[in-house]
Amino acid sequence: MYTFCMQKPRWWDWPAVLMLFILVQIVSSRLIATNWTPFLYLIRTITFMGCFIGCAVGYSRFETRVIRWLTFLYMLALLPLQLTRVIDQQASLEEQFMSVGGRLMASLGNFFTQKPVEDPIFFVTIMLIAFWGISTWAGYALIRKQDYLGAVLPSTIGLLFIQYYDNAVLSRLWSMALFTFVALLLLGRLNHLQHLVSWQARRVFLPPDSRVDLTSMMLAVTGLIILVSWTIPPSASSLNAAVERWNRMTKPWREFTHNIENAFDAIQATRNGRRVDLFGSELSLGTGFSLSDVIVFNVQPPEIPDEENPPRFYWQGRIYDHYENGQWSATNTTQDKFTPSADSLAVLNTNGQPRFRFTFFAGENPLSLLYAPTQPVWVSRASSIQLLGTKDGEDVSAWFASPILEAGESYQVESAISNPGVNRLKSAGTNYPAWVTDRYLQIPENFSSPVHRLALEITKDAQTPYDKATAITQYLRTQIEYSDSVEKAPENTDSLEWLIFEYKKGYCVYYATAETMMLRSIGIPARMTVGFSQGEYSPETNQYTVRKLNAHAWPQAYFPGIGWVEFEPTGNQPELDRPVEEENNLDPLALTPSGLGNDLPLPEAPKPQEQVVIPEVKPRVSPSLYLIPLFIIFATLTVFLGRRYNLPTRIPTLLRNAYERNGMRTPAWIVNWEQWIKISPIEKAFDSVNFGLRLLQNPMPVYATPIERANGLVKLLPKAENEINTLLDEHQTSLYTSRQADVIRARRAAFNIRVQVISERIRYLIEGNPTETP
Repeated sequence: MYTFCMQKPRWWDWPAVLMLFILVQIVSSRLIATNWTPFLYLIRTITFMGCFIGCAVGYSRFETRVIRWLTFLYMLALLPLQLTRVIDQQASLEEQFMSVGGRLMASLGNFFTQKPVEDPIFFVTIMLIAFWGISTWAGYALIRKQDYLGAVLPSTIGLLFIQYYDNAVLSRLWSMALFTFVALLLLGRLNHLQHLVSWQARRVFLPPDSRVDLTSMMLAVTGLIILVSWTIPPSASSLNAAVERWNRMTKPWREFTHNIENAFDAIQATRNGRRVDLFGSELSLGTGFSLSDVIVFNVQPPEIPDEENPPRFYWQGRIYDHYENGQWSATNTTQDKFTPSADSLAVLNTNGQPRFRFTFFAGENPLSLLYAPTQPVWVSRASSIQLLGTKDGEDVSAWFASPILEAGESYQVESAISNPGVNRLKSAGTNYPAWVTDRYLQIPENFSSPVHRLALEITKDAQTPYDKATAITQYLRTQIEYSDSVEKAPENTDSLEWLIFEYKKGYCVYYATAETMMLRSIGIPARMTVGFSQGEYSPETNQYTVRKLNAHAWPQAYFPGIGWVEFEPTGNQPELDRPVEEENNLDPLALTPSGLGNDLPLPEAPKPQEQVVIPEVKPRVSPSLYLIPLFIIFATLTVFLGRRYNLPTRIPTLLRNAYERNGMRTPAWIVNWEQWIKISPIEKAFDSVNFGLRLLQNPMPVYATPIERANGLVKLLPKAENEINTLLDEHQTSLYTSRQADVIRARRAAFNIRVQVISERIRYLIEGNPTETP
């Protein structure tokens, strides 16, 4: 049950409210003009809504404690909705809320650990909360208490705060002049209203023109004060004295803000160089990665059937196809746009392979490069794709978020997951598509002969490409010692030769490069992939935590009818344990990138009872699921307030009284509105006759009777005679008899008349008015 405050009558003054709105908008516009950080434009909207809510609760009869809770709840509802505008709008509303929460938590973590907060959403959130408080309190103080200082002082402090930190552009100082001008006008208005109450109580007579004269004089005096204050140059001595006084006054503030500078690191002009991904467009063998415990992202996997679950997850970031002079790169690439509204990436063909959805949460740093399990086909964010163009299709080299994901944001990705068994890999054969052999058998012209001979020696007893890849993998795992850093190869020495035959130490990039090039040298298509290893799994949260120290590179070999398959030659990583299925239970469904023709041989199809069941992908939550409840709540409140306070009938009267209190002429549309509210339903229905006369260009004079008006419309619209007579009968019944008229019948007739009048008017426009003389 609500508790109402009945201590004093409610107060409202439209000019004062308008001045207050202008004041808070000046302050918000001044902040936006600083361009300290992106998304400051959200301040203007939240300030407008806050001032509106403050005036509304101030005009209500709720007690102060109830008002505090109402404004707080409104803030909790409106601020997250505003902050979602910072997130990619093509993502689902659920993901937008998750990303906002994640980014704020990451920013708070940096703030409380004394680290710079680079994400602009943290500063924007602080400003949104501050301006919500300023604007709601200003509206409440003005309407409930007519407290000038309470309404204006918070905005003044905010404006001085902004000017203190943004004083390089002198022209922006005029915003303070405009603010002061409106503030003085508001002070004069409130003072004038207080005197009016006093004069009326003492029965002091005021001429009708006195209000206009007083308002004009107040405008002139206020404008003169501002003009003199802002245009007359001060003397040097007075200016220096003012500067000294200002420095003494603001010294405590400077000492305080020095301790919270990390919170506003995002308002520094640029952050160029801080958003670089760990993997670039090129990858050299180098001497080591810069690794740490910094969390790059967390991954929440879906439930995957055991027969589809791979031995280990690899979070793929980039694919390289060309190796030359100790450096990997992606060649002949093109850029394409991807939107979440697309069902999947059209250039990829998964050939019925089951797709599973993973959720990624950005860690402590922004993400530009999107990571995913092998073969992603859809992401929940607007993105840019780097494609490796082929004759028969495309292959994805990298997937980039557009815009960049800030720390704490999330995205979802769907990938086609396969877990081919050993027997199936052995039976895949060597019928490689042309687009695979054209790109993924490239070796440098001067490729090392010793490395090639070693590959042949290692695989001499292997019968299938899988056996050969496994043999090379085992050789590298056992013969090369893992080291997270390596020395630079001697001058004029082949890096791979030196690694394999002399140095015999390396990290993942060397392992993956050696296996990829050895496979290519013996005719097996292979490519270099970089990203992150699986990371640390937490059963409690069902998430993988992936850190910078999990940065990894691994080779992928191509198998006809299956697609790209990972191998793990790096010594410090666990071996991949692939399933060994029975010969007659081979699964024909496999990941087949675009370009694999249907005429290629596939294993025999499984028996019906053994077919793989493709799990249903959980649909994304539609924004309408959130908007519909909000709309219902808004509609319910509208109906409740309308019935409780009779708003539809009171609004025109309130508007007319506001004009009359200020000595202004009430507009005709307000007078007509008020008169329309007061007439009966039958009279409102009969107005359709007047509507028809006006629209058909034959209006009647004011003194015309209802019968004359009805007959006049019948002449213009004979086909509506029955409806017009029905409406006239009900109108006369309500005026001249004691019988109650049938409102429903009258409204139905009025509706039919309006429809026919509009139809006739359209005919006039096409064929011309038949009553007009040529």
